Amino acid sequence: MEFLKGVCPHCKGELQIPQDRDTIICMYCGKELSVKDALAQQEESARPKPVTDESAIEALQSLLYGIENPMQFFKKALYMEFFNKYVFENAKNLAVLEQAFLASEDPKTTMERIAEPLVVRVENDLNALRGHKKEELQMDYNLSMVVYVFPALLETNEKSGQAWIDVLVTVWKKHFPKTELKSATAKEINAGFRYRFCYITTAVCERRNKPDDCYELSLLRSFRDDYLLQSAEGEAMVHEYYDVAPSIVKHIGKRADADEIYEGIWQQYLSPCIRLIESGQKEECVDLYKHMVYELKDLYFH
Repeated sequence: MEFLKGVCPHCKGELQIPQDRDTIICMYCGKELSVKDALAQQEESARPKPVTDESAIEALQSLLYGIENPMQFFKKALYMEFFNKYVFENAKNLAVLEQAFLASEDPKTTMERIAEPLVVRVENDLNALRGHKKEELQMDYNLSMVVYVFPALLETNEKSGQAWIDVLVTVWKKHFPKTELKSATAKEINAGFRYRFCYITTAVCERRNKPDDCYELSLLRSFRDDYLLQSAEGEAMVHEYYDVAPSIVKHIGKRADADEIYEGIWQQYLSPCIRLIESGQKEECVDLYKHMVYELKDLYFH
């Protein structure tokens, strides 16, 4: 005999109902009830409860503002341990966001309404600063979203994770047009997250008002992935670069002459590298790339 799941409308007890019955006696409160009412109560109980905008806004902002010094744990040896702790500590916040999505009749509009105050708060924080301090804080916020908030949403919110990310990327882009946020799972980041970010090259191109998908960045990333990473020596070089590059960019960003430094990197290393790649002189580009890593490490890695 097959059974249906129901809930007693009187005592809310969970019931196993024989499929061929029209009425049953509740085994908990002893009252007679119709199977139709028990099944309707089961459906009502399973329906997600509405979440107030205030609760969802607070939950979303806690995901970002609960992270201190995001660069500190952005290392292969530390990342997963910190990320798992971050997810555990934010389990309630993540559940609230999932529930807000599931309970809404218009999830996209609801999520946009909840995301907007977060991005406005970030924008106000940044507008309170000037120069390199503002750029440094923007980098920290971007990193926190990409490396912690987005992966946590994907990890725990099975139905809403990607939907939340899509809305956050759109709202973020509206307020910060030059920013490109990408999503990845924690496992993807842990397995090869250092190769997803091209810190120094990206910083230089941003100073020159070039987009994230510009020709120069695309060419250099292709050189990294399709040539450097194909040899043990090249892979070791890339590993070293991604171990030191975040700190190098952070320290350059604090300097008053950051624009001049980045322009010098472009003129001395990146532009010549691009010309060498274009002309097929890949080994010469490797030598120049290696020199750049060692030179910048000596000057700006503390």
